[in-house]
Amino acid sequence: MKIHHWGAVLPLVAALASVAAPALAISGMYATEPEAVTACGTDEVVWVDLDRGRFYHKAQAEYAKSHNGAYTCMKTAHAQYRPGHD
Repeated sequence: MKIHHWGAVLPLVAALASVAAPALAISGMYATEPEAVTACGTDEVVWVDLDRGRFYHKAQAEYAKSHNGAYTCMKTAHAQYRPGHD
């Protein structure tokens, strides 16, 4: 399928890109640590490696290291993922 009118496609691409970060928040995942800290309150913020299905605490070496991951609250992570190991 050839697209002849990029002017009609580009606004759609921009709109989809603008909803990507809020979509993470809806799922309990956050793109930045400060967003997660604000949302989690007193609950610990952890890093979820979505490829491995594991979460890591801030003191662990794998915290925030994977390319396909997000910050979330400990309660959320514990309900859906396995603890990571050093």
